[in-house]
Amino acid sequence: MKLQTSSDLSYTKNALEKNILNFLIKWQASGHQQDSFPIQSLSAVTIPPVEYYYEGKGIRLNYSIGEMILNGLDRFIIQNISALENSLEVSLTLRFPILTLFSDKYILKGRAYYIYPLKGSGKMQLIFRETVITASVNFGTNNKNGTKIHNFLLNYSLQKVDAYLENSSWPINDILNNEGVEILAGYQTTIVEALWNHIVPLVDEYLKDKSPSELLQYYS
Repeated sequence: MKLQTSSDLSYTKNALEKNILNFLIKWQASGHQQDSFPIQSLSAVTIPPVEYYYEGKGIRLNYSIGEMILNGLDRFIIQNISALENSLEVSLTLRFPILTLFSDKYILKGRAYYIYPLKGSGKMQLIFRETVITASVNFGTNNKNGTKIHNFLLNYSLQKVDAYLENSSWPINDILNNEGVEILAGYQTTIVEALWNHIVPLVDEYLKDKSPSELLQYYS
C-alpha cells in the first residue's frame, strides 16, 4: 500500500497543518525506512495482556488475552487535517484499510443461552476492516516551555470484523464475525484509553523540547 508523500503538503492551509502532516508522514515511514526518526514505529505495536467479562448476545463469559501485536497502524490514509493556529487545536481523520490483532494465547469460559457451556484456548486473530479514527487534539506547554498534548478526544468506526479464535466453542467465532462491530462499540472507552496510553506519551516525548511557537513555523 502506498505511503503518504510530501506532495500531500500542498493541501494544507497553514504551518501547523503542514507540520502535523509532515510528522504523520515521517512516523508512517519510520517502520519502512532506515532513518533516525525519534519515535517508536507504528508497524507492529505491542499491547499488554487483558482480562475482561462479557455479557451480551445471549452469552456470558470471562476471557483473558495474552500479549498482543497490532499490525497495520502504519498503513493509514490521511483523510482530513484541520488546525487552528491561535488555539493549537488539531482535528484529524485517518482511515486504516486493515488492522490485524494477533495473540499466541487466549482463554475463555462461560455459557451461551444460559445452558450451553463455552470454552476455548489457543491463538487468536482479529482483522478489523475499514477502520476510521477521528481525533481532536489540543496542544499546550509542558513545565519546561516545550509542548505536550493537553486534551485528546477520539472516536472510531469500522465496517467489519473477521475473527478466528482457535479451539473455541460454537458459536463464538460466528458471533464475532457477524456481530463484532456492535460488540466492539461497547468497548469504545477501553480502546480509547489504550490508544491514549500508547500514543500520547510518544507524541509528548517527541514534542517535549519544541515550544508551541515552533509548531507555527513550518519545518521539513
